[in-house]
Parts: sequence; structure tokens; C-alpha cells
Amino acid sequence: MNRILDVARLHTVAWVNQLLWPWGIMAASLVVNILIFASIDEAAPGKTSTGGLSSLYIVSAIVAGVSISQVFPFALGMGVTRRTFYLATVLVNLVQALVYGVLLYLLNLIEGGTNGFGIGLHFFRIPYIDVSNGLLQILVYAVPFLFLNFLCIFAAVWYVRFGTNGLFATAAVTIVVFGLLGALITWQGWWGDVWHWLSTQHQASLLVGWPALVAALAALGGMAAIRRANA
Repeated sequence: MNRILDVARLHTVAWVNQLLWPWGIMAASLVVNILIFASIDEAAPGKTSTGGLSSLYIVSAIVAGVSISQVFPFALGMGVTRRTFYLATVLVNLVQALVYGVLLYLLNLIEGGTNGFGIGLHFFRIPYIDVSNGLLQILVYAVPFLFLNFLCIFAAVWYVRFGTNGLFATAAVTIVVFGLLGALITWQGWWGDVWHWLSTQHQASLLVGWPALVAALAALGGMAAIRRANA
């Protein structure tokens, strides 16, 4: 375990990318949204929900994927095993997601306490993903980080393992599989059943349960692929 913690510190080499850029871009998005909605409130009263928070998730996922190409070769050069490096990467992302979830929950409380920063803005308290239970709210914020980060990490490891051709071939197969699945559902007229199933799912299932399952599968896939990956 100590070895994993030591290797996890390697990711702090790129702390500017991992911390400054995601939160800096989100902060810029927040400021822009406040200025925009403050100026158009009279033209569109009450319409103050925004998707600006997604910038934090997108940038964090990109950084998680890029960290493989930046840190992995360095770790191998220091004699770190692939298994130890990957477990350290998983640990870093788990801790990061939890910390980010707590920070976003605190910002959620600030937004609620200030009536949406004085203009009724819904930046952190977005409808549907805003829940009344504090612990669940933290998970609602944290799990999507794991979902996107591990998908990007899996793609990065797959690229390191199989190169550009392998990555594009996998993307093509994925498109074909989902395309055929969509065609089958349309042919059989199952879309109504699909939407009904989605609409009957509990909030926690859609926002936490299913994303966590996909994140776990992506993490396991990355672990399997990195065993034969070369820097």
C-alpha cells in the first residue's frame, strides 16, 4: 500500500493540469454565466439554469486521460510496475472525485444560501441532479467524475497498448454495435419500453448506480489493457 501511495504522488507532478485548469475554466464559466443571466433576466425571467458545470467534468476527464501519456512512461522508467501504477491512478481518481464532490456540495450550499448568487442562477443546483440528501448529493457530483475519468483513462491506456489504429478500430466497432442496436430497437418498436424503463428508474440509479457500474467496468478494462502496454 505504501508503494501505491508513493506512486500516486507522481500524479502531483501535473498538479496544474489536474487542479488549476479544471477549476479555473469552471470558475470562468461561472463568472460568464452570472454576467449573462444578470443582463438578460428581464428578457427571460426565471430561465436561469445553465450547463456550465459540465466544463469541470469535461476538462477533468481530458486531464485524466492525458495523465496516462505523461506519467506512465516516467513511472515505468523509475521501475514502477504497471499494476502499481494503475492502482495508484485509480486511487488518485477516487480521492479526487470524492474531494470534488464535497467541494461542489459546499458550492451548492453557497448558491442556495445566496439565492443563486443574487440572480436566481442554477449553476450548481441544477434541476433533477439537485437532491435533498447531503450524502447522496455528494455522490451525485462525485460519481460522474469517475464515469468520465475512467472512460478517458481506458481510452488512453487502449491507445498506449494498441496505438492509433487500435483506438480507431475500437471506435468504429463501438459505433457499428450501437448503431445496430439502435436499428434493432427501432425495428422492434422498443423505444417506448426503453423510455418507460428510464423514466421509472430512481434518481440515484441514473445519477449514481449505473454510472458507477460503467466506471468500474472501464477501470477493470484499463487494468487488463495496461498489463501489456508499453510507454
